[in-house]
Amino acid sequence: MRTHLSRRRLLQLAALAPLAGLTERGEAQAAPLRGLQIMVPVPPGAQPDVIARWLIDPLARRAGVRGMVVNRPGAAGALAADAVLAAAPESGTLLLGGLDHVAYSHLNSSRRALDPLVDFVPVGAVNRDSWVVVTASDSVTRTLPALAAQSRSAPLNYASLGEGTTAHLLSARLCRAAGVEAQHVPYRDPWLPDLLAGRIHFAVAPTPAVLPQLKAGRLRALVTLTDERLPLPGEPPSVRELGLGDQVFYGGLFLFAPAILAPYATQLNAWLVQVLGEPEVAQRYREVAIEPTPIGLEATAAMVRQRVQDVDAMRLAVFGRTR
Repeated sequence: MRTHLSRRRLLQLAALAPLAGLTERGEAQAAPLRGLQIMVPVPPGAQPDVIARWLIDPLARRAGVRGMVVNRPGAAGALAADAVLAAAPESGTLLLGGLDHVAYSHLNSSRRALDPLVDFVPVGAVNRDSWVVVTASDSVTRTLPALAAQSRSAPLNYASLGEGTTAHLLSARLCRAAGVEAQHVPYRDPWLPDLLAGRIHFAVAPTPAVLPQLKAGRLRALVTLTDERLPLPGEPPSVRELGLGDQVFYGGLFLFAPAILAPYATQLNAWLVQVLGEPEVAQRYREVAIEPTPIGLEATAAMVRQRVQDVDAMRLAVFGRTR
């Protein structure tokens, strides 16, 4: 993780100067926002988009401005991250996403890798979620050991939304630990249709993203990457039950502001904590099997640092390098 101020950061701070006043103590004081936007690196209807639409109205009401959600899918989140960094500060443009989008999305291109704690300010943790291994419900494979046995007699493949994404890393790591021989197939578009059609054999995904298909009986959960069993259709075991405790992983989304909006971080965090505590929002979270995480700025930064360490460890195991 870089500790020096990049040229981009210095230019951002210079650009912020005319937008900020000074308190009597000489501290920077942010000018009022003219709007509030949450940009998501997914198409409309995907889980992060749904969560963003739950949050935008109550956040915008607290800010006293108009709010909107902007979809900017593509390039494993790089397009959304770049758009947030390029947005006018007064637009109040934030990114709702994970580390894939603000730390790793540029690693497979010629663009400079981003830093979630230098280029951005994590202003809040939005949710904590679990991950699950799924296959089509009509697949003959019903358990993780059976998947490993099947892979030794026939070629298998698994999907993710890009090389080096968390889904790819979790899948590759699990395959090694469980003895599954499978080829990675990165997708630009949603892979679910191909999984349902049997063209993809399995996928590792956030539980909320596939929960509707599990409940509808179109997908089957083979195992959850959790410490304990989850109340899912078919009652799949956890990886810890299968003796693979080192495969446990919990993910989640963060609300990131570009570094130029650092003066707003405390207020944005306070608003987000309030919104996540609203009964209506909490109920919506429970209905899709995610856990709200109303924590402060320091705890959010600590969570991001820990998540970076976890993902870097997976990248080291899969690629032999972290960045």
